[in-house]
Amino acid sequence: MTEEFIDPNRLSLIPSRSNATRTATDMVQGPSEDDDGSSVSAVLQSLEDSKCRAILTALCEPKSATKLCKDCDLPSSTTYRKLNRLREAALVKEYTEVRRDGPNATLYERDFTDISISIDDDEFTVSVERPKEDAEDRMATFWSEMKKES
Repeated sequence: MTEEFIDPNRLSLIPSRSNATRTATDMVQGPSEDDDGSSVSAVLQSLEDSKCRAILTALCEPKSATKLCKDCDLPSSTTYRKLNRLREAALVKEYTEVRRDGPNATLYERDFTDISISIDDDEFTVSVERPKEDAEDRMATFWSEMKKES
């Protein structure tokens, strides 16, 4: 996250991202699932959907669902449904921004830098390259998971 998105009145649980990537890519082969639970079909279906692609394009920075509705000219029900699909495919992350001056905000962020699709011996393989996670990223993920459980 660049300095332009930081507000001193808000405690952001959105991780900052560097341009570095993990050395190994996440691999998904056939109908199997990777560590995040995303499957080849989930990723391909998400990328095939023009509304999902519009949301991914709009997520050049962390945004709320309300902002995405306006930016993509989509109804809120459609936006939330597409965000859920993108989360299930592990292409988008959801974070909570804790605000000192008002209610907390749920923000969404693209969770990949590159996607490669290949076919070998009649089997599709999807490689998802993700931004490098640092300690701040892990803490944000921890708090997001705690929120889901409560």
